[in-house]
Amino acid sequence: MSNINTQLSHLWIIMDWNRRWARSKLLPSVAWHKAWADNVIKITKLADKQWIKYLTLWALSENNLKKREKKEVEWIIKLINNIESFLWEMLEDNLRFDTIWNLSELPKNSQIILERVKEKTKNNTWITLVIALVYGWQDEIVRATKKILDAWINPEILTKKEFRKYLDTANFPMPELIVRTWWDIRHSGFMLFDSEYSEYYFTEKNWPEFNEKEFSKCMDYYWNTKRNFGK
Repeated sequence: MSNINTQLSHLWIIMDWNRRWARSKLLPSVAWHKAWADNVIKITKLADKQWIKYLTLWALSENNLKKREKKEVEWIIKLINNIESFLWEMLEDNLRFDTIWNLSELPKNSQIILERVKEKTKNNTWITLVIALVYGWQDEIVRATKKILDAWINPEILTKKEFRKYLDTANFPMPELIVRTWWDIRHSGFMLFDSEYSEYYFTEKNWPEFNEKEFSKCMDYYWNTKRNFGK
């Protein structure tokens, strides 16, 4: 199949089945947190080598925060708060860190830490790592609609392009490729507006096992896919 793709500028990954991986290794569920963080660093470096400008990782859904056991949520918050320990590496690699979605649902201390890391890396120019936290598409669409109503936008001039300005992803390009780990062939309401013409790749590997070899398979899949964009 002929390749007509342009540069892959934005890659999204739905990181799934971390807890199942821990259980398969006879490890406590919280053991996946370190494995999760270690792999974020590895995959970000691989994306960087591919000249991908934006890498968005869905780390925490709205339902995860509300429905997971209290102990696990506490571990997730600890993991989020630990992001600052990687600041030196972000600065060394010229990486810009950003977040999207409803951070107001997180503890105030977590919000402060995330904003501090974003501020300290905002002038970096190589790859932008975006972590999606407390995300749900239904929540995003409701919040975007409220912003539009508050702005008194005339419905007659509300185009798709104008609508996107009120989404959390407004400052980032739409994704060319979305990867979901562990073979769950569903989108889980992940960025439905922006993914209209995205390519999907579903891998049997769970996130901690998503290594360089599997990453290369994703890239090969994308570069060998003929994208028609509705034509």
